[in-house]
Amino acid sequence: MPDDASSGDERQTTGVPGHLRTELVPWDDTDFVKEYEKAREQVLGEGLLINGPRAAARLEELMRAAGYPRVSVQVERTIDEALHHAARWTVRRDGAEGQE
Repeated sequence: MPDDASSGDERQTTGVPGHLRTELVPWDDTDFVKEYEKAREQVLGEGLLINGPRAAARLEELMRAAGYPRVSVQVERTIDEALHHAARWTVRRDGAEGQE
């Protein structure tokens, strides 16, 4: 983690039900984190498999509608993770890495 806390590149991971590991960038924007948690709960409430691509797309849609128009959700899965119904998401407030 960089020493400059205002760089926007800080990360934190959170585990949620459904074998999902989420990395939030930036992790120290409390409004962004709260909106992620709210959207995640709605996705779960809608019955989507939290480790699937439809859930990630829905989360991205909800967060964009909530005022984060550049949010990006990247889904990563190894073969082992897929077999164990697990996934990793990287949720970036300011768009995909390298996107300007």
